[in-house]
Amino acid sequence: LDPLQFDPDWFNLEPDSFYGKNNNSCGFIPNLPEIVDEVDKFDAMPSIEKSDLRLPRPGTSQSLPWATDSQFHTSGLITDEREHEIAFLIRHFTEFIGPWMDLYDCDNHFSHLVPLRALGDALLKNAIAAVAAKQLGRMGGRKLFASAQCQKPALMEIIDDARSIDWYYKAANYYDKAIHYSRVYLQQLSGSLSNPPSPAITATGTSLSSDDLLLAVSMFTLYESLDTIEMGWLQHLTGMKSLLSVVRPPAETPQKPPDQSVGRLASFWNFARADCQAAYTNHTVTLLNTEDVSMWQDCGLEVSTWGELYHHPDKVERDPGYKSTTTELVSHTLLYLVLQVMNYLATPSIPPTARQAIHESLSSSLDSWHNTLPTVFQPCAQLRRRPMRGLTPSVTSNISPTLTERFYPIPLTAATMLLYHFARITLLLSPPVPDFSAPVPQEALAHAYEILGIAIGRPHPAVRVEMPLPLYAAGLCMETDEERKLVIELLGAVEGDTGVVTEGKVKALKDLWGWS
Repeated sequence: LDPLQFDPDWFNLEPDSFYGKNNNSCGFIPNLPEIVDEVDKFDAMPSIEKSDLRLPRPGTSQSLPWATDSQFHTSGLITDEREHEIAFLIRHFTEFIGPWMDLYDCDNHFSHLVPLRALGDALLKNAIAAVAAKQLGRMGGRKLFASAQCQKPALMEIIDDARSIDWYYKAANYYDKAIHYSRVYLQQLSGSLSNPPSPAITATGTSLSSDDLLLAVSMFTLYESLDTIEMGWLQHLTGMKSLLSVVRPPAETPQKPPDQSVGRLASFWNFARADCQAAYTNHTVTLLNTEDVSMWQDCGLEVSTWGELYHHPDKVERDPGYKSTTTELVSHTLLYLVLQVMNYLATPSIPPTARQAIHESLSSSLDSWHNTLPTVFQPCAQLRRRPMRGLTPSVTSNISPTLTERFYPIPLTAATMLLYHFARITLLLSPPVPDFSAPVPQEALAHAYEILGIAIGRPHPAVRVEMPLPLYAAGLCMETDEERKLVIELLGAVEGDTGVVTEGKVKALKDLWGWS
């Protein structure tokens, strides 16, 4: 890596003071004692070479001369508790949070492979623990179980007094350690003079290290976005964009695209999804360049510079769904189109003629995308909503009869259709020449009802995490109090069941409607 191409300060506000506090790198935890326990021995290792990424074996304390006997005696008393906590958090991440991050990745990299890589990686282990602990903090220590079971929970599924534990404190502790290790990775990847990379590290080893860093920063972004609408998570997004650009593998030949690691692809599509949310929320252009077609092709899309979405649209449309690759391709292609819609929204000052052309092009692309949908992108169960069923009477009494519950068997297809209807509403409410006195188009209202139909069908939790933006867009179209109350209730349920913050969108809608 060329150190001039990468700016580590995206991950570091004040290097000397912000990260120079040993195991309290970010200064989140005042007066933190430096206790080295068996779980943390590995964290203290100065090298991140892959040959060293193993948990220490018993009896290795003599290799850590800076640790006193009293420290290890103290650590021995809390080892079991810490190991239980780590196992609890890793399992919680794997079962509940990993699927959120894997929504656009049918290989399930975050929930299947990242926990395994964390066995020998302090950065990933602490990043996993941090985001799991923070989500538990948002939930007040509650874990949602699908239903009661005859078998007792495993010990690693439960923890004593979970609701009384300060999960935010624990999350900050793990996050602090993970940030510290991310800087170690950055120093190695950038060839810093203060910590030059080992000559023994091969190109493959460097690729693995950069993958781990990308995966960790993806988790940092989720960590920050769980409970804030401030700039913390946007800073991680910006840093991740810089990192993605620097570690982008070169093509072997002009005709052959570069080989992308599974970890990098998983991180890229996580980033693209977060980039879309950030651009819409902050009314900014996307960090990813939608005009760089070669980058998107490198990451698996078949889009062309002349506007075609697929090499063989007929094959996509006829795909029976036996392989997840087509489903993933279709979903990723829509995400790419929605990022283009976000850029259209963020540039209202362009000339009306050019804006009209962009609007028509985007609408045409969405038409083409929808017209070639495979059969797997349809609900397997539908039920017309009746008053008094499921929600409170005040909410359901006068809702449009067109509202129908829809359940999709594949979470990715449900999330994709939510995103499609969101994009349609966004374009319909943002014509090239705005008319603020015009009523909500009936077509936009129809898309809003489709969003509500998926939402009231209570899809997979990974899909519900993605519902706030579509629900907000649907709320912009709702005209009756009953329908608006339903939107607010659904947004509140997302936060109550997942811990993902929706308060800002609820407030924005109430302000728009003139509700106190």
